[in-house]
Amino acid sequence: MKCVRRGRKSGGTYVKIGKLTNEDLEKFVIGRLRIDRKEVLLGAGIGIDCAVLDLKGQYCTVSTDPITAASSDAGRLAVHVSANDVAASGAEPFAMLVTMLVPASYTLKELGALMDEIFLEASALHIDIVGGHTEVTDAVTRPVISVAAMGKADKVLRYTDIAAGDSIVLTKTCGIEGALILCADHEEEAAAFLTQEDKALLGQMRGMLSVIKEARIAKDAGAIAMHDITEGGVYGAVYEMAEAAGLGAVVDTAAIPINPVARKACAHLGLDPYRLISSGSLLIAQKGDTRPLLSALREAGISACVVGTFAPSGLVTNRGERILPPAQDELFRLKS
Repeated sequence: MKCVRRGRKSGGTYVKIGKLTNEDLEKFVIGRLRIDRKEVLLGAGIGIDCAVLDLKGQYCTVSTDPITAASSDAGRLAVHVSANDVAASGAEPFAMLVTMLVPASYTLKELGALMDEIFLEASALHIDIVGGHTEVTDAVTRPVISVAAMGKADKVLRYTDIAAGDSIVLTKTCGIEGALILCADHEEEAAAFLTQEDKALLGQMRGMLSVIKEARIAKDAGAIAMHDITEGGVYGAVYEMAEAAGLGAVVDTAAIPINPVARKACAHLGLDPYRLISSGSLLIAQKGDTRPLLSALREAGISACVVGTFAPSGLVTNRGERILPPAQDELFRLKS
């Protein structure tokens, strides 16, 4: 379950923009919930992005996510982050509810263009927009989009099925979403380091945000569990998977491929690419020989590599550095 921190006073302590710490999330949010309905197979938990409902043998996976950090491509990103969560649970996303909060300065033409962006992106993924809510409010200064995605599955993938010794596989390169946001929202600074080749790559990266295809391939190849890499980056996603599994992990930092534009943007802006929001990449827990999985992904045109192993305890890199709980994503640190 995700929860975003706001710049306001709560319980006598000021909170920062970004995700709540796992401790605060458990204490102030998740710890105050309980599941009473028998239809709810899996509810909220640390590192768990989807709820799973058992509707008489048919599993329905549900996930919701807001887009608050991006001003450009917000509609496109909103569709993908929620659809990716559902796909990472092993389900096929098929429907979405969209809530749009827009400022009074927004025009109807802009609103229509935003809805077109959302609809076209969802349609390309064969997902229907089935409802939601649209409101003009002075509570926001730019559009805030929240999407609730629904998927169907015949099997539930659980983090608790991960075991020590299972491999951690990463698809594509980390930093895809982060690079798109950084270069769009800091256009003048990006012009200082982007080459023509980089600009061409940015255009291609807009088509790399979905993990639905690789999630389907990984599930067919026997994946134990999956996690799309969003706020908190690769390190944050590994931490959340390990935490939910009750395990540790050893991550080979040198093996993690960084998107070339993300690498340049992070170097220029002083950010850590391993903690940068990275929709478009998927972490896969795989038991035994990873070669069939890697081969199946590469045959489908999706790059992938092993970047670590789950361990009985401890979260470290192969260089002995501790992987700390995800706090502020690098995007929010830049804005704070």
